[in-house]
Amino acid sequence: IIGIAGKYPQAQNITEYWENLCVGKDCITEIPMERWDYHDYFSDDKTKIGKTYSKWGCFLDDFDSFDPMFFHIPPAEAKFLDPQERLFIQSVWEALEDAGYTRKALKKEKVGVFVGSMYSLYQLYQMQVPDGILVGSSSYASIANRISYLFDFNGPSITLDTMCSSSLTAIYLACENIRSGATTMAVAGGVNLSIHPQKYIQLCQSGFLSTDGKCKSFGIGGDGYVPGEGVGAVLLKTLDRAVEDKDHIYGVIKGIEINAGGKVSGYTVPNQNAQKNLILDTLSQANIDPRTISYVEAHGT
Repeated sequence: IIGIAGKYPQAQNITEYWENLCVGKDCITEIPMERWDYHDYFSDDKTKIGKTYSKWGCFLDDFDSFDPMFFHIPPAEAKFLDPQERLFIQSVWEALEDAGYTRKALKKEKVGVFVGSMYSLYQLYQMQVPDGILVGSSSYASIANRISYLFDFNGPSITLDTMCSSSLTAIYLACENIRSGATTMAVAGGVNLSIHPQKYIQLCQSGFLSTDGKCKSFGIGGDGYVPGEGVGAVLLKTLDRAVEDKDHIYGVIKGIEINAGGKVSGYTVPNQNAQKNLILDTLSQANIDPRTISYVEAHGT
């Protein structure tokens, strides 16, 4: 990992994000009015159709701020781009800048783009104009393709949705493409926004969200998770080339694997045996003694 950038709730960059983690800052708030008025959809009664029993989340500041001319995008076109697409453009630019690479410097490389995203809801907002209705664009493909177009990258350009594992799966594909020689470098990351009440209604309909705005993973009384927004990108290349090119190396991905749970007792129920096997396979690939691992990040649900 030779370049990194991100924007998270109450953190405009990864430095502020790290500071929030260090002090244990709780960034969960009520849904802000610039998203929607949650009072119009909120109900304590979990059985009410079309309502949400959750009013909590983690939200980005200035999520809709974008300078289209900086990226040579006509303003008239930019306003129809999904805010997730706009955010990822900025994050990739910052990751490349952080790594010390320009578009010109990357011309000799075959750079792939792999992005994880879900909830393409921007098109639900319609703009009334004199001659009819204009609809915003929410294309998953366009998030990655826009990066390839703007930066003139010629490697694979893929946006994927594997639900909660989307960003990690994007990094997995980036690593595999570099290993196989299909690309020499890769941009990978993810973006997620909560911009329409349908997301909350859908999640509450299935009982996924926490009622009190708290995640209690591995604890007593957990009844769901709290949606959080964010965008992040990393720039990847092989370790030997990073050393040769004297890049700043943030970290080394020693092993990465993916699998699926297959048939279990319910569609949304995790398969603990599949997860155990995945961890064992990854440790084996990385040739790491599990006793040396000091930090584990786990899925909140």
